[in-house]
Amino acid sequence: MANVANCKKCGTLFLQTSNKRDVCDKCFEEQNKLLSEINTFVIMYPEEHIPLEEILKKFGLKIDEFEAFFAAGKFVKIAQKVTMKCAKCGNIVPIAGKTNMLCSACAKKIQNEI
Repeated sequence: MANVANCKKCGTLFLQTSNKRDVCDKCFEEQNKLLSEINTFVIMYPEEHIPLEEILKKFGLKIDEFEAFFAAGKFVKIAQKVTMKCAKCGNIVPIAGKTNMLCSACAKKIQNEI
C-alpha cells in the first residue's frame, strides 16, 4: 500500500511505496547519481587513502549526510580507502574501522569506562 509523504530533501509530495523511501523519485535519482560519483571519485583517487574532508568539500556534503549514507551501507566499496581523524585521539583511521566519530580503540576505552 502506498502512502503520501513529503520528500525529506525537497518537500514535494510523493507516493511512498512499500520500500519506505523518504525522498521522492527525482531526489532519489539525484542521490543515486551523487553516490555513484563519490564512489567513482574515491576508487579513481590516485593516493592509497583519501581524507573524508576532501570528499565532503568536493561534493558539498555535510558530515551527517555522509554518515547517513555510510550507515545505510552505500560506501562499502570505498570504506577502507576513506580516512578520518578520531575525535578523541586524532589518529587517522579508515571509516570502516570507526564507531561514530571514534576509532575502535577509543570507542572500546569509553565503553570500558562506562
